[in-house]
Amino acid sequence: MSLLYYRVFNEIVDVLRQRIAVRNQRRNELLNQQQKEGAAQNSIPDSLHSQRMAKCKNCCKSLTTFIFSRVGLCLLVVAYAFGGGMVFQFLEAPYEGRVTEGVQRRLHITVEKLFNTSEQSKVLFKTNWTSMARQILEEYQQELVRQTKRGYQGERNEDDIKQWNFPGAILYAITVITTIGYGHITCKTNYGKIMTMIYAIFGIPLMLLCLANIGSTMADAFRFIYCNVCCSYCNLVKKRRNLRALKSVELSHNTSSSLPTTSNTHSTVPSDNIQSPPSSNVVEFVDNFNVDYRKQTIPISVTLSLLSSYLILGAVLFSEWENWKFLDGAYFCFVTLATIGLGDLVPGKSITSTQVEGKLVICALYVLFGLSLMAMCFNLMQEEVRAKFRRLGNKLGIIDDPNFW
Repeated sequence: MSLLYYRVFNEIVDVLRQRIAVRNQRRNELLNQQQKEGAAQNSIPDSLHSQRMAKCKNCCKSLTTFIFSRVGLCLLVVAYAFGGGMVFQFLEAPYEGRVTEGVQRRLHITVEKLFNTSEQSKVLFKTNWTSMARQILEEYQQELVRQTKRGYQGERNEDDIKQWNFPGAILYAITVITTIGYGHITCKTNYGKIMTMIYAIFGIPLMLLCLANIGSTMADAFRFIYCNVCCSYCNLVKKRRNLRALKSVELSHNTSSSLPTTSNTHSTVPSDNIQSPPSSNVVEFVDNFNVDYRKQTIPISVTLSLLSSYLILGAVLFSEWENWKFLDGAYFCFVTLATIGLGDLVPGKSITSTQVEGKLVICALYVLFGLSLMAMCFNLMQEEVRAKFRRLGNKLGIIDDPNFW
């Protein structure tokens, strides 16, 4: 009897376990379905977010590629120079105005002192008045020297051309990032000095990278012009010589191929076996017809002549503008393009100079193009020197591969 109860109890327990298992299975299925629906709903925003992130990454890649291209680097340097000019003008122009106002105020005070001293004297003795006037003027002279060290350049009115105008600020920014540093115009405020250091930290590497890219591009362009314009006559003579050699090779090849058919009348030789393969010199002659300008090297004398011409052009231009001697103009151009920048001669620095803004703009353009030309000439001279050492190594047997280096 107890065994029967035990069996019934076990069957009831098994049934309950099955029902609990079925109920848990249904609950798990419902939970899984709800999770799938939630994941599907969340996948739509995730996919949109991933698409947006992919578009942002592509835009950043394309922008970075354009910025570090040659055109992008040039535009970036120009924008950097203009932005620096605006910032430096904003920081330094008010201080320059205050210095000019202080000098003019001091001048008025000195004139009033002279007048009051003369008016108070009932009898004017030359000796007394001269010593008194000399003392007043010496005080004004000392104050004028102090204000000149602070940046005063002799402006007399508010309408006079200031040092920290927009062209002057741009020229200062260019002299900073090109490491020329004339020194005729410098920042006097603390914010300007801090900005100069920050501006140079980012601007100098950017300028060097831009000059390297522009120099290589200009080198390729000059090599193409030199190869197709300056050396066109030499290439034409070389092509004619190769054509004559090719004709002579073809003529000798035809005569040699026709000899076996006339000498032996009894033997029949197929025409395919009679013709010999073309000589390797023919291929060499054909290859020499088209000269690859990328492999063409420019003589060092040509690059030095180009640099000398640019220096002479700048010397003539600036000597005519500033009434300098030709030697002074050449000295200024050489010091500028060599990035020495002593600053003793600068266009528009004299008080009597006219059209100062235009001169500063032309000077900035001359500096930028001249440094690019210097980079191009250095690139061409480097390739010429390497080519000469490569030929010397081939002749001495040191280098087996002609394309070494």
